Amino acid sequence: MALVEDSENIKSSAVYIGYLILKEIKKNGAEKVSIYKVSDTLKKNGISHSRQLIFGLLFLYSLGMVKFEEPYLWIE
Repeated sequence: MALVEDSENIKSSAVYIGYLILKEIKKNGAEKVSIYKVSDTLKKNGISHSRQLIFGLLFLYSLGMVKFEEPYLWIE
């Protein structure tokens, strides 16, 4: 089973979205970042559906890389 099917756009994959989320957290330099800031960053990268944001967050959370509590998330 592949993370991204051949016909699926790589930029809509949970892995790529997770990368963008981690990149935004590190770029911010703060201990925590607002989910709204992450959402704005994803919109700038052409990712406008909340479903994709959720998949990216779930991917990172399942790997134990991030934790979140309304409305913030941080690298674990």
